[in-house]
Amino acid sequence: MLAIGNFTRSSSFRVGVLLASLALVAILFIVYFWRLASSDVFIREASAAVDAETYAFTLLHEQAGIEAVISNIKKRTSPSLSPNSNETDTSHSFTPSRLIVVLRDSENQIVAGNYPTWPIAMGTSVDSGTSSTSIINLPEFTDGKGSTAQDSNSYSFSNSTNSILYEEVNLAGYSLFVGRNIDDLYSAQWLGKTFGWIIIALLCVLGAISFAVALYVVKRINRMAQTADYIIRTGNLEERLEIDSSWDDLSRLAVVFNHMLDTIESAVNNIKSVSDSIAHDLRTPLARLRNNLEHIGDEKLRHDTTYEADKLLNMFNSLLRISKLETVNQKEGFCDTELSDMVTDVVDLYQPLAEDQDIKLVSQVSKIQVYGDPNLLFQAVANVLDNAIKYTPDGGTVMLQLTATSSHVVISVNDNGKGVDEHELDNLERRFFQADKSRNCEGNGLGLSLVSAIVKLHKGKLWFVHDPLMQGHGLGVVFTFPR
Repeated sequence: MLAIGNFTRSSSFRVGVLLASLALVAILFIVYFWRLASSDVFIREASAAVDAETYAFTLLHEQAGIEAVISNIKKRTSPSLSPNSNETDTSHSFTPSRLIVVLRDSENQIVAGNYPTWPIAMGTSVDSGTSSTSIINLPEFTDGKGSTAQDSNSYSFSNSTNSILYEEVNLAGYSLFVGRNIDDLYSAQWLGKTFGWIIIALLCVLGAISFAVALYVVKRINRMAQTADYIIRTGNLEERLEIDSSWDDLSRLAVVFNHMLDTIESAVNNIKSVSDSIAHDLRTPLARLRNNLEHIGDEKLRHDTTYEADKLLNMFNSLLRISKLETVNQKEGFCDTELSDMVTDVVDLYQPLAEDQDIKLVSQVSKIQVYGDPNLLFQAVANVLDNAIKYTPDGGTVMLQLTATSSHVVISVNDNGKGVDEHELDNLERRFFQADKSRNCEGNGLGLSLVSAIVKLHKGKLWFVHDPLMQGHGLGVVFTFPR
């Protein structure tokens, strides 16, 4: 499973956060616009317009009298609906977007205006939230054929209503109604909010998609990185990236990566094949040569030459053994093995050698059983213990421990000898590698390579620890096997 820490540290996550942040800023801007374009703002603007109209009529009345007000209303609301009008325009109807102005006298008769009755008597009041104006819902009307304003029964009202923001003032016994239709303002606000919600939904989808893409990219890249790291750590060039799609660039990259691994695996196998063939072909001539060297009359010369021939034969045998373990993956000798008995046998084998060099060999062994090849495991532990005693000076300490956890078996061999520099630890499993501190000692650099092959055959891991006994020098070799 993807670790959240890896995801949050990735560039894809940062891009996703950037896109989500931009989407959030856009959403906040839309909300701010909604705030500015709220119904209260619309009503305040419409109320200001109604107040201005009312003030203009009031000022006209003060300066020119009521007749001037009537005349002005008739001009602005043509065709007139005053009682003196004889117009019979059958096409006249109340236009919702028109300014509504109605004037009535003290006897409640309509004097002038563009609504057939007193609006307040026909409408339903609604709280406007303002101090100077109110909102009323008025029904729409159309006049009958040949009707006049005096015959209000000739007007028919529809079921639909319009929201009117109005103000009523008294003009020396006359009542003046000034209103403004605000349905168009509500429609504009509804349209803005609807599109705003659509944009917010699109931005949220965009943010979710950006995070989904970021998560997908990070998971694929992590999977590629984990596979590459596994190949580097284990040297298993047979591992390949999983390809579960073909539409994205990462899948094409995985195909190229797998092709590269095929090429590298083929090249490495060719090199191993050449080295194994050389070792196999030279082993027989070397064996014959060593037998011929036994007939040399000079004893010292015979000893020296046969010793060098044995070293070459051992090196070629080790190469072939490693190759066989890595390529054939033999498991014929696997069985339930008591590790404590095997480790005890190794300690008993090397105890005399350690005593000869005044080396303190300490063992801590627990009763543990695993499924493996006892002969190969014996050889692996023996190789490591042999190196530890070889590179530990007289009076030193070598400690061998066999312990277990709930999931793993651990074998560790620690010494306080020369040790290996920390920068050389990663190279200890390489064939023919010899650390700088051990170049003057006997060896061909294949011992730990063989140990590594045996550990991998048992699905285990090999670890190297610098200065395990905390004395400033020394080397620790640790095997871990799954239980």
